[in-house]
Amino acid sequence: MKTPSFLALSVLTLLLLVGCSGSAPPAARSPTAPTAPARAAGAPTVQPTPAGTPTPKPLGPSFVLLRAKELTADARLNFMGQGFAPGEQTTVTIVDGQGGVEATLDPVVILEDGRFDEVSVPVPAGLTTGPHTLQVAGATSGRTARTTFRLRWLPPTIKMEAYSGKAKHSFNFSGSGFAPGEQVDVLLGGLGGSPLATYTADSEGEVVGRDVPIPLVQAGDYPLYFVGHDSGSPVSVGFNVQGFRPWAVLDNYSPPPYYLMGFSGEDFVPDEVVLVYLNSRTSQPVTQVQADSNGRFTVKNAFELPELKGQNHIIFVGQQSNADLTVDFVAMAFGPALELTSYAGRPGSHVAFVGTGWAHDDVLHVYAGEAAARQEIGSFRADATGAFRNAGEVRLPVRSAAGGLPLTVRGDISQADVTLWFQVLDLKPSAELTAYEGPPGTVVSFTGRSFAAGETVHVHLRDAGGPDLGEAVADEEGTFTQLSSYPVDGQWGDVIPFVFVGQDSVQQATTHFKIANP
Repeated sequence: MKTPSFLALSVLTLLLLVGCSGSAPPAARSPTAPTAPARAAGAPTVQPTPAGTPTPKPLGPSFVLLRAKELTADARLNFMGQGFAPGEQTTVTIVDGQGGVEATLDPVVILEDGRFDEVSVPVPAGLTTGPHTLQVAGATSGRTARTTFRLRWLPPTIKMEAYSGKAKHSFNFSGSGFAPGEQVDVLLGGLGGSPLATYTADSEGEVVGRDVPIPLVQAGDYPLYFVGHDSGSPVSVGFNVQGFRPWAVLDNYSPPPYYLMGFSGEDFVPDEVVLVYLNSRTSQPVTQVQADSNGRFTVKNAFELPELKGQNHIIFVGQQSNADLTVDFVAMAFGPALELTSYAGRPGSHVAFVGTGWAHDDVLHVYAGEAAARQEIGSFRADATGAFRNAGEVRLPVRSAAGGLPLTVRGDISQADVTLWFQVLDLKPSAELTAYEGPPGTVVSFTGRSFAAGETVHVHLRDAGGPDLGEAVADEEGTFTQLSSYPVDGQWGDVIPFVFVGQDSVQQATTHFKIANP
């Protein structure tokens, strides 16, 4: 079905053709009309038109009609025209306001009546917005028909790969409908300020953006604008900036003393510095870490824990996100190891210690006996690593009862105590002489055994209250030998007792010398 404009064009064409096809019909001849006068001498003779030769018809006005005067870049150009020589060659162009050719279209076919049927072609690429002239020129007739139209761009369209993202991350997009080769700014939140990025449309007006940076803004919904420098029309889409929800985990939630704590975190602001505090933000941070481009970090052996007890917490503070994240952990108590250099001996014996896992430079106290009645018998210090070897030598109480004796070591800093058992041997001292019989004046020396280790032993004549003949210090085995050189005098009778008395243990041993007269 033809449109009204094209029907009007057909009627107009018919009228023009009829009006220009020949002269008006002759008037009716009267029967009484006089004959024409004789031709004057010398007047020219009019020759009739030869039979069979058609009278040429006027071409009429030439024109071209457009179906639409307002077009978009993705539309089609539909046009028809009339007033050309039948079958003549044509040139179809689009020219600008100064007559410069912007595009050349395919020629149109002129029919016998000088018109051409409707032609439909895509709007040529590369035309700018604004007015343009469609021009059809006949090669034979020399006629040219023109009509103008206005080109406008369709509003550009934008497609996002994702319509939400986190600050300091990026997004990708693609768009079409921009002016070929124009610069396209990407803006967040408004049309003012500096663009996030600028991209160039291709020859088809398409643009692709990769890794467009998202600035550090508050979480929420924002308009995202795409503005072409030439077309000028902004296109907006909704974009949600997600908030940060940082979290962190420790590599040990029950660390032993001096543990090298490690941790990892996610969802911080990319590349932000995170300060790490122990128990309080009022103190200096124990360390700091920088998140990667994805807001993550992992650190092994980040810092050494000091002496701690019970529940503690590590605080992570983001310098850009202002995140304040607390992770709790429970510090394990010291669990030191302890050994004795010997595990059995007589009262007064000396014993030292070997240990690891105590507090650094811990002051250690040594106690003997059960908890209710124990007594401190020495103290010493661990080294900078909390260890010691053959250290803290102490002497066991001389009057310790035979059997198991608990020895306890307790640290001032570590608050740890370890108890080991020492087997106290029974004291059964004995006394010996270098001779047990002889005439008066026989010289004897004294040997004692099984006294308390390290104690002083006195040798008395007759009984414990008798004359003190000499003294000696027992060794770790409770022994002393060859004490004194005493000439036995016969005035004490035929059998003379010698009594050995331990000064600390108060233990006694008695031996006898018999006077034998020659």
